[in-house]
Amino acid sequence: MPLNEPARSQAIQYARNDLPGDVAWHVDYFDFISNAELRQRIGQEFYAARNLYKLWEGLRIDEDWAKQAQIQLQVQQYASIYEAAIHHLLFEEAADTPEVQRLFEYEALVERQLPGHIMDKIRGLSTDDAGSIVGAIRATRRTQESKIRFDSKVSAAVALGILEESLGKEIAGFYTARNYIHIHAELRQDDFEWQVSFARDAYRRLQPFKDQASKWLMVRASAA
Repeated sequence: MPLNEPARSQAIQYARNDLPGDVAWHVDYFDFISNAELRQRIGQEFYAARNLYKLWEGLRIDEDWAKQAQIQLQVQQYASIYEAAIHHLLFEEAADTPEVQRLFEYEALVERQLPGHIMDKIRGLSTDDAGSIVGAIRATRRTQESKIRFDSKVSAAVALGILEESLGKEIAGFYTARNYIHIHAELRQDDFEWQVSFARDAYRRLQPFKDQASKWLMVRASAA
């Protein structure tokens, strides 16, 4: 059941007091995202992240479980925002560039039958695994968009000039830190302050991220 009034309204108001605007303001913050549906979703996630942070701040629960929960949620939310925005910039704004097209390519060993006399010689050199030896060549294959690693996307964004290298490294780090929401991984990471810094910096880097992406889009548009 909800909190009784006026406690409920006071909690909501407390969370929103220091925010620069409502949901619409946070959606408009991502004005460099040309896809209206995506811009709406990212803006809502940003608004939710700020509201939840303020609520946790107001509760002041000085216990480890509460601090950990706040950090995990913030890192996850901001990592998702960066991932969605970079994905859009690459695969919608820069889809035809060589840097993006190379993201779909990977090298793989592909089995290829070799002439019998060559295989006989190869097998003749082996004593234990002769029956399992096969011929193979290196070939370029294409992967699906959904299987492209985030750090590869960030590298492509840096190569295209969307992001400065230093910011790209930080954003890739936020996404990596998201792995620590898994309990076993978290137990292996005992540097709590390290986790706090990721949650804090993930928010603070949104403005330079927006500035750099917007500048790249402006230069790109003027050169078209």
